[in-house]
Amino acid sequence: MTPGGSTPKTKRRVLVAGLACGALLLSACTPKPQVQASQSATERELVFAHTADATSTTLANVYVGMLEAAGIDAKVGEPVADPVAEVLDGKADVVIAGSGDLLAALDKEAPAGSAPVPGSAPATGSGKPSTPAPGTALPPSAEQTLKRLHGLDLGEYALLDSAAAARTGTLVVTAATSAGKNLATLAQLPALCPDLDFGVPKSLSADLLPRLEGIYSCTPHRMVPVVPQDESTVGPLITGQVEVLATTSDNAGIPDNGLVVVQDAQALFEPQTLTPLTTTRQLGQDAIDAINKVSAALKQEDLIALNRAVTGRDALGPEKVAIDWLREKSLVAKP
Repeated sequence: MTPGGSTPKTKRRVLVAGLACGALLLSACTPKPQVQASQSATERELVFAHTADATSTTLANVYVGMLEAAGIDAKVGEPVADPVAEVLDGKADVVIAGSGDLLAALDKEAPAGSAPVPGSAPATGSGKPSTPAPGTALPPSAEQTLKRLHGLDLGEYALLDSAAAARTGTLVVTAATSAGKNLATLAQLPALCPDLDFGVPKSLSADLLPRLEGIYSCTPHRMVPVVPQDESTVGPLITGQVEVLATTSDNAGIPDNGLVVVQDAQALFEPQTLTPLTTTRQLGQDAIDAINKVSAALKQEDLIALNRAVTGRDALGPEKVAIDWLREKSLVAKP
């Protein structure tokens, strides 16, 4: 039995239309819709899906800790490769995911002929507008992505309030490389790319090279795969294995090592504003309020601090880091 007796994958309903939300009422297609449940109390244990990386696990623990403090049964599920699919397939009830990942998953289910995601008008290296080839367009902005997400009718699912925090991809270099090569912005990349080795984790590699080449005329000397355990570190950059590292904006290794973020680099990657996706089956207003309260408190600096706490030299376990953060923010009572 799946959580709450969910329907099979083939019966999932994701339609781009008016907001006829069944058990939930959405006030409007806005980046932060107000969601109200048809019942006051949650009637069963909620399962939170997450990936194996420490930050994703910690975020799940943060939200679960808040729910438990509110008297709601909840638990962190086992790590999975695709936590969004876990919720859509009825194997979990909530996932805290990036907006780009959510849109990619939900848009697949939209009917043919739906309006395309609005994108940014890219520019060539000369600064003139261009019509990009397929696969070489810049992704939509964070605001556009959220607007499209909240324009979806999710049927028995709902998107709750987004946090002011994101795990969007970016490019970083050492201060020495930035100064020595005069590299601070994407506009400076074309002339430098033939001599640069890029370190790129698999999770960020899909569209990076096509966008670098097609939009910025940047063909790196080498694209070096970064193994999964290094995704939350900056080791390959610090040790000189690469000159440019693709990582995410929540990586505490960036400020802790005085690294330079390449200006505008986040535009190369799908925006990943942290947003809860949840089932509406037997979900009470108590759970919605608790989840939204965490999202309202979670800022980018908090996400970086959480990343530091679970991946740094003196890393702590996700459960302890989560409860410490909730107490620090006065979201739960201190012992």
